[in-house]
Amino acid sequence: MKRKALVFRVPAAALEEFEEVERRDWTEGLTLDELVEWVNAVAARFRPDEVGDDSRASRNLTPRTLRHYQTLGCIDMPARRGRRAMYRFRHYVQALLLRKLVWERMPSERIAALMAGRATEELKRLLFEGIEVTARGTPAEPPSGGEMWFRIRVAPGIELAMQDGMENPGETALRGWMERIESSLRARFRE
Repeated sequence: MKRKALVFRVPAAALEEFEEVERRDWTEGLTLDELVEWVNAVAARFRPDEVGDDSRASRNLTPRTLRHYQTLGCIDMPARRGRRAMYRFRHYVQALLLRKLVWERMPSERIAALMAGRATEELKRLLFEGIEVTARGTPAEPPSGGEMWFRIRVAPGIELAMQDGMENPGETALRGWMERIESSLRARFRE
């Protein structure tokens, strides 16, 4: 039985706030408590309605839970300066992605494997896949007939819209789509 995909809808202001956080000076890092507070503030906006309060994923991340996921390899260990643990932007992205994947009911072993060896930019891309950015925090109108569409934010100002329920197209078709997307982008930016 195919599980229904969760719909992550966030207001454009939340995305702008994420970008501001990314631009912040991360030299000093955050404490564990600060990181957890920041993640919980943002994750509250990303949490899909479909998760519900009876989910195994609690509404808030705790320092204990974050350390647990560190021991499982889902989140990197922090840098240390003396006795102080310093969490950086990468940890922030990992924790937000972790929340999203837990809400999608992905087992922690798979989350650890997914996170392993990936650059921060790649983790950001995974975080924003399947997230629909809305103007005022409300879902955009479906293109037609009440169909559900998902938006994948590729870069600032560039989104890919995909209809829910599409079957895996296969490698050949996927390669063809990628070539058409690349061709369209190159043509657009040559103008």
